[in-house]
Amino acid sequence: MTWPAIAFTRMPVAPAAVMRQVDRDAQTRFGIEPRQLMEVAGFQVARFIEGWMHGAREKRIAVVAGAGNNGGDGLVAARFLAQRGAHVSAWLVEPRDPQSLAAIHARTLRAMEIPCVPASGDMRLVADLIIDGLLGTGITLPLREPAPTLIHAMNRSGAPIVAVDLPSGLDSESADGDDGAVQAVATITLGLPKPALATARSCGRVFVADIGLPAVLFGPVAAAARAIYREADLLELVRPNQPLS
Repeated sequence: MTWPAIAFTRMPVAPAAVMRQVDRDAQTRFGIEPRQLMEVAGFQVARFIEGWMHGAREKRIAVVAGAGNNGGDGLVAARFLAQRGAHVSAWLVEPRDPQSLAAIHARTLRAMEIPCVPASGDMRLVADLIIDGLLGTGITLPLREPAPTLIHAMNRSGAPIVAVDLPSGLDSESADGDDGAVQAVATITLGLPKPALATARSCGRVFVADIGLPAVLFGPVAAAARAIYREADLLELVRPNQPLS
């Protein structure tokens, strides 16, 4: 399957601090709750994966989900992919807060009888595709255990990996940690791309998904974001030296 494509340079980027403020403003100005955004994000990831795999039915898909919002996005995607007939399993870093969005979505998967097991360094990921929802933009390098071991387990599986927002272990602004990060075949970045995705090797092909954040929240780059969203709600960002397909 092919997706609409534009040059990465046409798309504004957003540092992590800017995206956190945008999320807060979405809630206070427009009443858009984080759980709403997570539902759309997870749907977009699932929709992309179904297209990437030329159908999800009977495919084995493993989700490695951390305790944060990227983990929640991955768990929502798992639910939609299970609906499409995929054989889904979830490997979880259990959230400390039982009311966190990741914890809530993990309970939903268990209620649907989707296998959910603790993520560990010796996990054997036998899958046709892995969804990386382990870490997000809030990391501090060097990573502390068990994160490096979990990343290594994903990379050594041999399965293609699709990263949610950015590959786990990659600094979202500097691209530090690129070599030790999850090595994805594709990254679905949410709302606006993070600066590191313009140069990092670990992200593979980069796609941006509209998750329903009003473009006006992006301030000085609102017009550029709005113009891109009007082209497509899911499109590929072609980086320098990567030919437009």
